[in-house]
Amino acid sequence: MPDEEEYLIPVFLINGQLSSGKTTFISEIIRGGQFDEAKNKLLITLEEGEEEYDRELLDEHDIDRVSLDKDSFTTEKLEELDEEYDPWAIVIEYNGMWDPKELAQMKLPHGWAVYQSITIMDASVFQLQWKNMQSIMAETVKAAESVIFNRCNTEMDLGSFRRSMKALNPAIDVIFEDENRQIMSGINEILPYDLDEDIVEVEDDDFGIWFIDARERQSEYEGKTFKFNVQVLKNSAMEKGEFAATRRAMTCCEDDIVNVGFVCESGEAESLNDKEWVMLTARLKTEPHPAYNGQTGPILEAVSIEPGHVPAREVVSF
Repeated sequence: MPDEEEYLIPVFLINGQLSSGKTTFISEIIRGGQFDEAKNKLLITLEEGEEEYDRELLDEHDIDRVSLDKDSFTTEKLEELDEEYDPWAIVIEYNGMWDPKELAQMKLPHGWAVYQSITIMDASVFQLQWKNMQSIMAETVKAAESVIFNRCNTEMDLGSFRRSMKALNPAIDVIFEDENRQIMSGINEILPYDLDEDIVEVEDDDFGIWFIDARERQSEYEGKTFKFNVQVLKNSAMEKGEFAATRRAMTCCEDDIVNVGFVCESGEAESLNDKEWVMLTARLKTEPHPAYNGQTGPILEAVSIEPGHVPAREVVSF
């Protein structure tokens, strides 16, 4: 094995619900030779799906496979596998019903480090699964760098799928594959407002869509003026002449409700009360701000502030 002081052993974590396509995805990247340069490769599977691994494929690419259950997936067992197989690269097909935080909190063998985490979603059953298992699936999204929706077609509301993922994990890459496992490009967002209007009016129930899209496609929103009903949020982190224009949003479940919105600059900020509802008309610009850890992000410049109203549904969705 290479010098332990210099070499980290990459762990590729592939997560998703049963029958989401994890085995097919892993088989494809093995077939593509992604791990061929590693001397010793180990595939650890934590559930038995409908799709079986091709033994000849694993042998052809010199990959050893070990299946573990909940009781045997322990630090001690992984250390035994490290000693037995001396892996230079590890792929873990994680069980989608297990909390990924358990793996994050587990002490891995010396040198092992999660290099890439991908969640696989079956788009054909996503809405049903999301409705019934949202809290479980949300944890896999929060822990991932990328989510791949497979079995997609143009009849699906893929824009809403993307927004659901981005609401949970703003940095996540969202990829769509069609039924032939080809990457789909040019997925259009179906927006409930017209960005070409002089003043874009955003309805109460559409604030979540507006928030995600404005954050993701800042160049499309730069310089445009919006009008919406928001709640004023003030805290000690705000500069003089600033407040946060926010709404309450449920990113996952009822236990996961947070404030979402952007910093607003206004000469009237000092006269506004915390948690007051206002009808805000503001121009959006993008510039660095402490709220974004010094990075560039959306900032609102107030044009006018009028009395607002408590929405019929105070908690927005995406």
